[in-house]
Amino acid sequence: VLLGLLGSWWSGGFTEPQAVAEIHSMVDEEVARLARVARNEIPYGSSGPDMGEWFQKFRDVPEKYRGQIRQDIGRLFNARERAATQSYFALPPEQRRAEMDKRIKAEEARSKERRERWAAERAAREQANANGQTAENGRNGGGQEGRGRGPNAGGESGRGGQRTEDTRNDWMKRRLDNSSPDERALRTEYRRAMNERREQLGMEPGRGGG
Repeated sequence: VLLGLLGSWWSGGFTEPQAVAEIHSMVDEEVARLARVARNEIPYGSSGPDMGEWFQKFRDVPEKYRGQIRQDIGRLFNARERAATQSYFALPPEQRRAEMDKRIKAEEARSKERRERWAAERAAREQANANGQTAENGRNGGGQEGRGRGPNAGGESGRGGQRTEDTRNDWMKRRLDNSSPDERALRTEYRRAMNERREQLGMEPGRGGG
């Protein structure tokens, strides 16, 4: 048994995968940056990461490490919401509407970019599936066996972008919230102000707090 354990250790069996270590480091750096935003040392929205790409990395982590990653997700979202709320309410009341409009506009632009990227990825997958189906049909002489795989293969993989968004929302709901009652109250008021402004602009309510 001891030799087996030593062999597993030597082969990397007890070593944290590079992807997990990379995510820990990324989250640490982003939490530190967001703490500076919350203290108004740097402006809100400056050089933030593409969360869609991050969540794709999170989804690729082996199952046994998901618990560690969820803790990182909790830290990250708490830091993001703290930065959004504290930087917003630190502004004079007469400047808040303009700042909220800027944040809403930026979020809409990011959402549009994500939708376009997902659509391009879905089209590429569907084309690849169609090419594979055509080749298989040729090998099978165009029989039913070759045609049977086509419809579901492309449709199922085409929902990758939506699954990424669903994963993001699920992690948001399950994140570890260590904030104080005052912070939660401030966050609630921030979301109310954002949704009220989105309604005034004729938009649907947002999904998150910033």
